[in-house]
Amino acid sequence: MPTVSPRALVAIPAVVAFVVVLLALVFVIPALIAVVVALVIAVAVGWVLLARAPGIALAALGAEPLEEAVHPRFESLVESICASFGITEPQLYSVDTDAIDAAVVGRADDTRLIVTRGALERLDRLELEAVVARELSLFGNGIQSATVMVSVSKAVGPMRATLQDRFLDGRRLARADIEGVQLTRYPPALARALEKARAGAAVDHDPVSCHLWMVGPARAGVQPLLVERIDTLREL
Repeated sequence: MPTVSPRALVAIPAVVAFVVVLLALVFVIPALIAVVVALVIAVAVGWVLLARAPGIALAALGAEPLEEAVHPRFESLVESICASFGITEPQLYSVDTDAIDAAVVGRADDTRLIVTRGALERLDRLELEAVVARELSLFGNGIQSATVMVSVSKAVGPMRATLQDRFLDGRRLARADIEGVQLTRYPPALARALEKARAGAAVDHDPVSCHLWMVGPARAGVQPLLVERIDTLREL
């Protein structure tokens, strides 16, 4: 998860927009007016990146709303875990891929849980429950910053890799596994789910959203090594 707040993340492209607009206007209109116009545009850039972040993240993940009653087992698991631990139920999405993976995006009042078709079809009940618990444990734990990082990465373009290297903390990504099994109290189920994910295909590579996936593309270099995560869960 990112180590900075959502507002700090959007400040980066906002400042860039401010400087670019100011330099473009300062020689053609009075300096004070140029500063005001540049400031307004910078604030607008920051607001748009914050407001549109969930939608941009869902598009980057390739997620579509999950049709109601098509996967009752999954819906029941989400409802049960949310009721047991006082978590607000998220909107449910899926990604049409054989890969076993999951993600969560949004903010405190607008959360979305995403699972792949592979996870829905190939995980048994305990394994799917472990994956759901792992993702739900992320709510309120830097997930808004992780979501906003997608929209900011889109905005900064070539600076994306530098941004992720600077602000993504792999240790926090790994701790999500531990926090998830604290809900289910059964680490072997999540270990088995990760083993199945490791043995199968990976999700398509989109560099701006790799940090959102539970597993993600192996070549992305964002998530901690799966074998290390599996070994940690086996030791619990």
